[in-house]
Amino acid sequence: MSFFITNDNVKINFHDYGDKNNQALILIGGYSSSEVTWICQIDDFVAAGYRVITYDHRSHGDSQKVDFGMTLHRIATDLHELIEYLQLSDVVLIGHSMGAATIMAYEELFTDRNLSAVITEDQAPTFLKSKDWLDGKSGRTLETLGTFIDDFPKTRLTQKPLSDDIKRELGKGMKPFDFRRYRSLLQNVILQDWRAELTQEQIPHLFFAGSQSPIFPSSHAQAARDLQPNPDSEVQIFEGCGHILHLEDSKKFNQSVLYFLEKIKKD
Repeated sequence: MSFFITNDNVKINFHDYGDKNNQALILIGGYSSSEVTWICQIDDFVAAGYRVITYDHRSHGDSQKVDFGMTLHRIATDLHELIEYLQLSDVVLIGHSMGAATIMAYEELFTDRNLSAVITEDQAPTFLKSKDWLDGKSGRTLETLGTFIDDFPKTRLTQKPLSDDIKRELGKGMKPFDFRRYRSLLQNVILQDWRAELTQEQIPHLFFAGSQSPIFPSSHAQAARDLQPNPDSEVQIFEGCGHILHLEDSKKFNQSVLYFLEKIKKD
């Protein structure tokens, strides 16, 4: 376990795996999760020749618990400071849920100049219902967002059963999360709209979605990809999966990530 200190004096937990000379993949978790959720990815990605970095957001996992800076843009700044602390360049960011939104906030603040590719997992660019998004048939109104926040801790996020081995490792590594204390962070996340930001993204972007996600309809992935101008960007839907694809179908997730990264290298 290693730590670095942010510019507002918060201790952030991270792990750094593999050869330090290899290209870095940073795995970015979702709201309420900790870095242990990436247990199925680390060995495969290191074996494929990547340097793999996992970390906990502030007030998540083994990072310091604080009541300030609990906004998406501050969390994206923490990511930026981690990249600077490790002196990384040509980075691939892989974000699940709020981790994907963190990537969008990072690009808004710091652009994508230091990145080579982005992979986002089951995160639409907006939660809100509007006539110009998915034909106005999906999303939530401002009036219903409060109910979503209340219900989130009770929501079953997976559809495919997890193996006993994965459950055992998650049980050993997951840390308690105070949903009530950090409710404002989720509120901040779901009020964002990253559609315009996607039109400015120049690097290849792989959009993942779960066909049975309880959070978003899978059609969000293609709609988001249609906003993104890079010709090498792609969409992949995981049939039968819910919201946590990298645990529900880790083999397919890992193979898809590695295939995409190899493909864009050749291009």
